[in-house]
Amino acid sequence: MPRRPRIVPSLLTLVACLALVAGCASAGAGSSASGGSPIPTAPVAPAATGSPLASAAPTPSGPASTALATVSATPSPATTPGAAAAALAGRAWATATLTDASTGTPFTIASLAGRTVFVEAMAIWCTNCRAQQGRFTEALTRLDPSSVAYVVLTVDPSEGAAALAKYKADRGFSGTYAVTGKAVSTALAADFGANVLNPPSVPLILITPSGEIRFTTGGESVDQIIKLARG
Repeated sequence: MPRRPRIVPSLLTLVACLALVAGCASAGAGSSASGGSPIPTAPVAPAATGSPLASAAPTPSGPASTALATVSATPSPATTPGAAAAALAGRAWATATLTDASTGTPFTIASLAGRTVFVEAMAIWCTNCRAQQGRFTEALTRLDPSSVAYVVLTVDPSEGAAALAKYKADRGFSGTYAVTGKAVSTALAADFGANVLNPPSVPLILITPSGEIRFTTGGESVDQIIKLARG
């Protein structure tokens, strides 16, 4: 009886080889995905210097931050020391010698330059003035005395230093009180008009550390006084 060829083992061998090839291909793909070389990507061109992208988000330690710090540390010409003194130098009411009614100490308004200076024209009989001085007294308790000065000048020629000092002490007001005298009153009116000598209108002169001089009437609230004093 003739023998049949052995086909089964040959088929099994072929199947085994195919399985081996498939396994190697799978292992290679996994190795490339997890630990092999990354898929190449197109390089991103750096932003050109001065472009919106380059300047939009500088690092905190980069040149842009250094430049900003330097600019903010440099004082503006408007706030250079001496600017206020220069603005007051030619004004007779600022350079005239006044006398503190409470202490007898001589001073000038110009000598206070560099601070925020408030100058109020008033009279002892003026109730509006009294209310304003009460608000200033409260505001001054919340301000640095080295950066603000409050000068109260009676423009009533019938009121003297002794009466003014008693008025201030009786009411516990803060500030430096003085009598203007005719020359200072005339100089004030020349610069600010006749209303500066009208106490019920609550005249107020503000001199900023940068040398700006403002004149207002009507009185200020405590919060507004503090805001003006702090610039």
